[in-house]
Amino acid sequence: YEPIIVWDSERFRLIDVHTLLIAQSQLLKLANHTVQHQMDSAEAANRAKSQFLANMSHEIRTPLTAILGFTENLLEPHVPEAERTAALQTILRNGHHLLQLINDILDLSKIEAGRLEVEKLNCSPGELLADVVSALRVKADAKRVGLLLSYRGSVPETIHSDPTRLRQILINLVGNAIKFTERGHVEIGVSVEHARSERPMLRVDIVDTGIGMTPQQLGRLFEPFSQADGSMTRRFGGTGLGLSISRRLAQLLGGDIAVTSEPDRGSIFTVLLETGPLDDVEWRSAPPVGFESRRLASISNDTKLTGRLLLAEDGPDNQLLIGSFLRKCGADVTIVDDGRKAVDAALASLAESAPFDMILMDMQMPVLDGYAATRELRNNGWLHPILALTANAMSGDRQKCLAAGCDDFATKPIDRRRLVAQVQELLSSPTSDSEPAADSTNEPRPAIADIFDWQLALNRVGGEEDLLREIAELLIETCPGWLAELEEHLVERDQASLRRVAHSLKNSADNLGGVRAVAAASRLEAAAAQGNFDEVRSLLPTCRDEVRDLLDALRQFLEGERS
Repeated sequence: YEPIIVWDSERFRLIDVHTLLIAQSQLLKLANHTVQHQMDSAEAANRAKSQFLANMSHEIRTPLTAILGFTENLLEPHVPEAERTAALQTILRNGHHLLQLINDILDLSKIEAGRLEVEKLNCSPGELLADVVSALRVKADAKRVGLLLSYRGSVPETIHSDPTRLRQILINLVGNAIKFTERGHVEIGVSVEHARSERPMLRVDIVDTGIGMTPQQLGRLFEPFSQADGSMTRRFGGTGLGLSISRRLAQLLGGDIAVTSEPDRGSIFTVLLETGPLDDVEWRSAPPVGFESRRLASISNDTKLTGRLLLAEDGPDNQLLIGSFLRKCGADVTIVDDGRKAVDAALASLAESAPFDMILMDMQMPVLDGYAATRELRNNGWLHPILALTANAMSGDRQKCLAAGCDDFATKPIDRRRLVAQVQELLSSPTSDSEPAADSTNEPRPAIADIFDWQLALNRVGGEEDLLREIAELLIETCPGWLAELEEHLVERDQASLRRVAHSLKNSADNLGGVRAVAAASRLEAAAAQGNFDEVRSLLPTCRDEVRDLLDALRQFLEGERS
């Protein structure tokens, strides 16, 4: 062979081409091994996804078979009442199962894309746990499985976390414990670890006396697209997504989920979550007394609604369904099928001095969609609540609805109890068009009555007029600076500061019953939260005008009080 000279700092070395070929061969083997490993990993991932799709096919077809089959039975003439009731319950149960399946898939897609968000705020762990126990009590009772909630030491009344995601974790874990327990009980034990440290943790232990798991099953328990055992899907149902999603949620909330288990002895799932600072927080040593009866009362079928409601919905089935829900609770419902008709009907009622008490607005309609209709109504002085109805459940949809001017957001398919509760809450929120209080000495003059509600603000401070005057004077002094800050932060494209100042404006205006300023600041805050600077720029003039109108009205009112 021809020798090749390779430079060495100490000397020349002659390296035989044969030696280089051997080295090249070794490198090629290493590369092949790496490629094979990647192919094996990809094949394993594909097998897992294929298994997942097979499970999905089963999970979707099974409830659909029940829904379609029992629906056909109900279309037969002369169906006995008992059979009819059983069929409807089966259809409802399977419909809920399909909805949960869709929610799981959406959550998983957001997790894998890194787009799943949590929103931390102050919430009560005791109330959340009580809500979970109440929601799953019927399921446990049906299997004659005990369901217990106990405090292992004192538990903070308030923590800083995401209540929606925390409830989702607990519903999944406790629901699984009940599902896999044939006899015995499921106990939820709550405690706090490192309470005096800089990072206190809420600990929730879900202990069951169910079938348990082997070490091999535990090893793949939290993997997406899988269950502890393929036979579990056939025997118990489920997608194999819930535990994976729950663990990722717990990690996003600053914690994790661990599990210990023995076959035929049961399992213990332990959830650890950051609580946030616990300084000056009240503590409880036992669950709230009568928590389940309070919850059941709050969602009773006897809920009554009063007032005139405008339902804007283009789907005939949804018109019939939602209208039926609301009318059965006592509401007077008018239905239109596009956004333009909704705007025309609402403004006509306003012109006749008999406005609808609330609008339920589908956001995807022909002629004029719900977003444009809501903006047009708000720009024309509509102050009454607007509840968005949408099938979009992805992150950001709520903010989009709020930015358009809606007061709240309900997702389809519509849950009757949740919808009625939302409508009831919005109807009970006073607006600037509320009837004047009997005591006219505290009533704003008609010229400013549509800008703020002094009586509402007075109720919020316990009737202390002197305190409320101080708050009003402070707002008059502070707000101009906030408006200037908004302009500066917009130029600097400072999203966090824009959101913070808009939030402060909203809360301060709300303290004085400044409903129009609150609505404008809320839309501005929502746009800032999305980082939509163009939307902020377009909303800022309206917000500035509404806040200035509020300040002028407050000055007039205070001057009238002094004279």
